[in-house]
Amino acid sequence: MGAARAITVQDIAAGALAPETIDGVLDTVGGTSFGSHVEALRPGSVLSLVGAVGGSEVSFDAYRLLEITLTGYASEALDGAALRRAIGFISGWLSRGEIRAPARSEFPLEDAAAAHAKLEQRSVRGRIVLIPRP
Repeated sequence: MGAARAITVQDIAAGALAPETIDGVLDTVGGTSFGSHVEALRPGSVLSLVGAVGGSEVSFDAYRLLEITLTGYASEALDGAALRRAIGFISGWLSRGEIRAPARSEFPLEDAAAAHAKLEQRSVRGRIVLIPRP
């Protein structure tokens, strides 16, 4: 997605984020790592929360909101027309090369067990897409 470096939740737990060292965060986890993300942002940076698989309970220094931009997105709140507009924007960005789709590995649906094994072995980069036969 254009980042120079990606940091995992495990990296954060190990102390990988120093205060005010990050230009932007795309957080799909939330939860206990959220405060570390906010603290690591440089003034003028952006944190974008897209999901919260780590939980919705977060804490951080509210004064940091004076120095950073915090955004959130959930497609669950969109009605049909708004979702179509959002998909239109994303499709346009993709077709113009302004953003790239994440890496993926495709498997036939009948090979779902093999795809799962690859996940367990951590030998897949990005997402796995199962493709049904026509």
